[in-house]
Formats: sequence, structure tokens, C-alpha cells
Amino acid sequence: MESGDDKVHGIARADVERYVRIHQGLERYGSGTRSDQATAFYLKHLVKPAVEQARLVSDRPPTKVDLLVSLSGFTPTPAILAYELLEPERMVVIASEAAQRSIDVIHYHAVQPGGRLRPSQFRAMDCDPTDPMSIYRIVKEELDRLVRASRSKPYAIIDITGGRKVMSAAAALAAWQLKLDLAYMEGEFDQNTRHPIPGTDRMMILDDPNIIFGEQEMSRALEMFRAGAFEAARHRYEEICDSIVVPVHARFMRGLSEMYRAWCDLDMEALPEAVESVRQTIGNVRRTVGADYLDTLEQQVAFVRRLVAGDRDAMALCFFVLGLHYQEIGRRDFAALLYYRTIESCLTRRIHHRFGGLDPDRPDWGLLGDATAAKRRYSALAHKMGWHNGPPPKLMLIACAVLLAAERDAYAEQCGFHSLAGLRRLQDLTRVRNHSVLAHGFEAIGKEQTEALRDRAKDMLTAFWTLHGEDRDLDLMLADLRFLRADR
Repeated sequence: MESGDDKVHGIARADVERYVRIHQGLERYGSGTRSDQATAFYLKHLVKPAVEQARLVSDRPPTKVDLLVSLSGFTPTPAILAYELLEPERMVVIASEAAQRSIDVIHYHAVQPGGRLRPSQFRAMDCDPTDPMSIYRIVKEELDRLVRASRSKPYAIIDITGGRKVMSAAAALAAWQLKLDLAYMEGEFDQNTRHPIPGTDRMMILDDPNIIFGEQEMSRALEMFRAGAFEAARHRYEEICDSIVVPVHARFMRGLSEMYRAWCDLDMEALPEAVESVRQTIGNVRRTVGADYLDTLEQQVAFVRRLVAGDRDAMALCFFVLGLHYQEIGRRDFAALLYYRTIESCLTRRIHHRFGGLDPDRPDWGLLGDATAAKRRYSALAHKMGWHNGPPPKLMLIACAVLLAAERDAYAEQCGFHSLAGLRRLQDLTRVRNHSVLAHGFEAIGKEQTEALRDRAKDMLTAFWTLHGEDRDLDLMLADLRFLRADR
């Protein structure tokens, strides 16, 4: 956020722009590499206002810091910012052999005239970045030394910002074993310099090292996700995104959970935003989830967009997919309702396609040719079904089936309800849903009844898809549209 035309993120704009030019080699500042020159300029002109800005937004330690352990890489600025913000009584800098030059810069800033530490209060230690025990031993020995000197447990914190990934992982394990807090400096990165933008730094203090990677919390959220509790999973992933340092996969899973939640609820208002969230985060996990997983997910995103666009043929397929999902998690009443809706959608969509866009909610009998003759044919078959009131103002499920049978439609013959006996079998099966607690009755749906509705819905969907669907095999589409279990 800019605070004025002459400042950016609370720091003089001219200094920030000059810092960028030095990094890019467009301006010199002293000697050494471009990185050395930029660091020298940063420490001379930017570190003080950057620290002042960071203090406004950073976490505060719970007490005075007796010991700061900082991991250092090729750039010393993260360790220096941590030193300035935490103001420790002692500091240990751990670096690999390849990052020794950074130690000199940190030492000069913390110990030399102007620094707060005496030489005896600063130590620099080498570590083997490939040995997880190396950092643990260094921290443990330093803690033991302080305990012996003061006869009390010091408050120590490990700053993992500057270390390589493997060093940070080892430091997190050490903190977990030793029950220490972790600190991490985050900030916005400049695409040109590939360094944090001065003034955007914020220190996070993590009192549970597990939230560096969030593996345990991610596992708990994944259990909710796999159980089909997508809203609970979305909420949990939301919390994880706000608490871990690297939330890339959590953001992706948050978006996927919300898309599945909105899809299950047929929440058409929330679906567009949910799909967009998945689309924006999917690129960040391409390397970790696998090509097959991504291909399936992209098929699902494309299908959900069809639902959002109002594709009613796709909705018939959607009802069946959701029925399979609810049956799988043991919600048979919901599954039966969705299989019923599959059958109903196939019938109403067939009528729409067969009779020039006829709307079952407001049937225009003239679309069948001679409206009087069409009504007569319908009424004759309806009378055999035991109905004596003539054509209804609105065609419900069985009424749609009667109309198609009366018109000798090919779909009715393919699905076996072209005869009076076939119509009655369909009517008897759909009454199961009508007597359930989610419709007009109080009966629970049994396993066999659910499976019978599923098989009937599948047969009718298959026949409908042959007539009006896509060239792609329906079983392959159903496999792609089953909710992913996110095993990765």
C-alpha cells in the first residue's frame, strides 16, 4: 500500500527504485557483485524504514528473546531483519559452507559499532544441509550451554527464512523436538530482482512447527474431504491457508472442496466463483498431483461450467453423478431423490428434443401436430393407467412417460415403458422415492430400492445420451465426473 507519491510501502520511492536498479546492474554502489552492492545499499538506506514498517504488521514474541537462531543463505537480509525485530540477547547464525559471506555481513551489522551484541553474544556455525541432525545438534548444544550458565530455560526462537528448503525442514524438526518457536519472514517478491520488496516484510511467529508444512492438519482436512464433508473440509483448509508458511496445496484443496460443496448442493450462485478458484490454483500443483489427476479435474471443471451455463442435458447427467456420490457415502434418501431426478430429467429433455422445445411445465399440445388428436391419444393411455381427468396442465414424471408412450416414441421403446405394463413398472419404482422422507412420505429408502432406482436411472440415461448426448462413451464420462479422492 502506498502512503504517498514519494513513498511506496512506507519507504522512499527513490530509494526503492535505486535498490532495484543496483540489483539489475543498471547502477553501481561500491564494489563486489550486484547482489553485494544491493545488500550494502539496503543496509545503509532501507533496513531502518523496512524494520519500522515490519513492526507494524509482524507477530510479537511472547517474551524477551534470549536466543535467536537464524538460518542464513546467500542473502543476509532476512537474518538481519529477524535480528532487528526480535532484539535477542544472543544470536547464532547457521549457514552452509556456500553461504559464508553472508555471515560476515550479519556479524558486522549485529556486533560492530552500532550493533547491540558483544562479540561473545554472537556465534556463527557451519552445518551440513543434508544431515537433519546437524542443525539439531547445534541448537541443542547452545541451549544446554545457556541453561548451565543461567540455571533456567531460555526463550529461544529459530528463524528459518534464509535457509535452503532442506535446512528449514531440519530446523522445523529440531524446533519440534526441543519445543521452540519458529519465525519466518514473508513478503512480496519483485519479479525483476527476485528479492522481497522493501517494506512488505512481515514476521510470522509459529508456536507449532507443524504449521510450517501443516501435514497433520492437512491429513485431518483430507479425511473430511474423502468422507464427502466438503464444507467442513473447505473450512479446515481455509484455516490452514491462514496458518502455514507454504499454503499452495491447501489453497488448491480449499478451492476444490468449495467446488465440490457447491456442486453437491447445486448451488449455482456459488459455482462460478468456486470453479474460478480451482482454475487459478490448479497450475500451482501440476508437478505434484500427476497428469491423470489433472486431466480428470479439467474434465470436471469443463462440465461444471456447462451446468453454470444452464445446460439441461448436462444436468441430467449431473443428477446421476451426485446420486452415485450420495449412495457411496451412505445417504440413500438423497441418492434415491437424485436418481428420481435423473429419470425425470431424461423424460422431460426427451420431450423437449422430440417435440420442438415443448415445456412440460407449460405444455403446448400444438407442438405435437394436431393438439386435439394428441390429447386424445394421451387421455386414452392415461385412462388405462386409471387416470380420468384428461391431460394435466403440467406434465410430471409419469405423465411425461405416458405422453412418450402414447406417441410411440423411440425412447419409450428403448427404455421399456412403451407398453402399459412398462409404464406401471416405472410408476411402481418411482413411488419408492415419493414415499421417502425427502418427498411426500416418512419411509426410509432401503439398499435394494436405491440400487433398483440407480439401475433404472442408468438405463434411461444411457438411452438418452445415445440419442442426444456426445460421442464420448457415457461410462468414461461418469468415471471422470466421480469426485476425486485427493490421494496425493
